[in-house]
Amino acid sequence: MKTSRFFWIACAGLLISLLLTAAAPSPRLPEVRAIWVTRFDYKTPADVASIVANCARAGFTDIFFQVRGNGTVFYPSRVEPWAFELSGTNVVALGTDPGWDPLQTAVASSKQQGIRLHAYINVLPGWRGRIEPPRAAGQLWTAHPDWFMVDALGQRMQPVKGWYAFVNPAHPEVRQHLVQLADELARYELDGLHLDYIRFPYDYKDVVRGAYPNASSREIKKHADFSYDRVSLELARKRYGPTLRQSKWNQFRRAAVSQVVCDLRQVFKNRRGLQSVVSASVLADFNTGYRTAFQDSRHWANEHMVDWLVPMNYNAALFDGRLIKMRKALGRRASGEQLVAGINCAGDAQEIRRQIATARAAGCRGFALFAYSHLFENHAPTPKALVLLKQ
Repeated sequence: MKTSRFFWIACAGLLISLLLTAAAPSPRLPEVRAIWVTRFDYKTPADVASIVANCARAGFTDIFFQVRGNGTVFYPSRVEPWAFELSGTNVVALGTDPGWDPLQTAVASSKQQGIRLHAYINVLPGWRGRIEPPRAAGQLWTAHPDWFMVDALGQRMQPVKGWYAFVNPAHPEVRQHLVQLADELARYELDGLHLDYIRFPYDYKDVVRGAYPNASSREIKKHADFSYDRVSLELARKRYGPTLRQSKWNQFRRAAVSQVVCDLRQVFKNRRGLQSVVSASVLADFNTGYRTAFQDSRHWANEHMVDWLVPMNYNAALFDGRLIKMRKALGRRASGEQLVAGINCAGDAQEIRRQIATARAAGCRGFALFAYSHLFENHAPTPKALVLLKQ
C-alpha cells in the first residue's frame, strides 16, 4: 500500500523525533544517524531512488550503501566483475552488465535528497558459497587463487554455503587490488567510504565443518587459523626472524589488517578530500577483535586511521556493558567524535529505542541501524518502523 504524504509529514525525522524523549547533553559535533543498506536491498534504479528517499524522509543523516560483497561489485569496475544479483539468480550471470550504475544512481539521489552517502564494501571477503564463479568472469577465486588466506594445514580457505573465503591482507598484490577499488570509488561524489569485514575470519570456526565434515577437532582448529601462506610467512620471518613466536606472528597479522585500513584511507581521501569520512564496522568487544580477529580498533581511532568506529553492538543483553567498555577504551573526547554505535534492528522495537537513547546519553557521536530491510518492506515502513516512528 502506498505510504501517504501525511504519514511522512507526521513522522519525518525517524530518529530525531524518536529520541527527543531521551534527554542528553548536546554533542559538540552534529549527531550521526546512519543506516546500512545491503546489496540485497535493491535490484533496480527505482529501488535505489526509493531507498534514498525513504532514508532521508525518515531523518537519517548518512547511508552506508553496499557496493561490494565478495569480489564482485555493483558499479562498473575495471578490476572486479559485476555482481550476478543485478542480472540473474545465480553465478552464471556473474559479470553481466545490468545496464545501469547503482552507485551513481544512489549518489544522484542522495544529492537530491540532501543525505550523505558512503560506499560500503566488504573488504577482505573474496568469494562466497560452494559454487565456483565462471572462469571467463575473471573473479578473484579463479583468477588469483594465491591471493586467498591459507590455513595452518596449508589449505586455501574454503568458502562454505552462506559464508566467505577471505583474501590475504599481507599480500602486496591484494593490497594493491584493494587500493584500486578505493580509487575507483573515490571518483564518485561520495561523502565517505565504509569498511566492513576488515579483519581475520575468527568466526570461521563456526562454519568450517561445512568444508571439512570429517575433520577431527584438532584439524578443525587448524583449518580455522589463517594465513599461513608462503608470502606471509616469508614477510613475517624477514621482519621478526626465522623463529617466529606466536606473539610476533599475531602482531604481523594485526599490522597487515591495519595497513589495509591506512592504504584505503589514503587513496580515498587523496581524491575525495580530508572532509570525506572513512569509517569501519568493527567487533563490539575490542579485546576479542584485537586478540582473535587481529582488528586493532583502538589503534585505528587513536591514530585517526578512521574517522568513525562503528562497533556492531548487536547483543541486547551485552549492549550497555560493551558500550561502557568502548567509551572507557576510547576516552570521552574520542567517543564524542568517533564512536558511532551499531544497533541491530532485528529485535524488539522498544529495545531498539532504548539502545539509541543509551548511545545518546553516553555521548557517542551517533548511531547506525542495521539494516534498511528491517524498517522497510517493498519500500514501505514495516510494523517495527511504525513503532519506532510513533510520536
